[in-house]
Amino acid sequence: MGDGEHHRGRRRPHEALTMASFTVNSGGAILAVSDVERSIEFYTARLGFTVENRFDGPPFAILSRGPVRLALAEEGHEADDRPGIVPTALQDRSKPQVMLVLWVDDCPSTYEALVAEGVEFTTPPVYPPWGGSRCYAIDPDGYLVEIEQLGDG
Repeated sequence: MGDGEHHRGRRRPHEALTMASFTVNSGGAILAVSDVERSIEFYTARLGFTVENRFDGPPFAILSRGPVRLALAEEGHEADDRPGIVPTALQDRSKPQVMLVLWVDDCPSTYEALVAEGVEFTTPPVYPPWGGSRCYAIDPDGYLVEIEQLGDG
C-alpha cells in the first residue's frame, strides 16, 4: 500500500482515494440484537449512551454518546428497503462480523471503571507495538466493543 514500504509493528499510512463527493454528518452502526431492552440497559447504564428514540413494531432504538450513534434492532425482521435481508444477532461469539470502537483518552482507567460496573472483557488492556492501548468489552449479544486509546503519532 502507498510507497510499498512495509511497516512492521506499525499501522500503515492512509492513502487517499478519489470518490464521489458528499457530506457525511454523522456515522454509526445498527446492531441486530436478541433483546432490545436488555441491550439498551447495557449501552446506557454501562457505557454511558443516551436513548434518542425508541420504536415498536419491531422494537428498535437509537442511542448516542458524543459523536457516536448506535441503533439497536430486534433480530429477525425484514424491512421494505432491504427485501430478503433479515438481520440476526450474533450466533457464534467467537466469530463476530462487526466490532464497535470507542476511542477514549485513557483506556486503562476506562477499563477499570467498566469492570467495577460489571462489564465483561475479553482481556485487560493490551499495548500494541504501534502505541496506545485497547481492550474489548462484551455486550449482551456477544458483540465486541473495542475501548481504544490511540498512541502518540
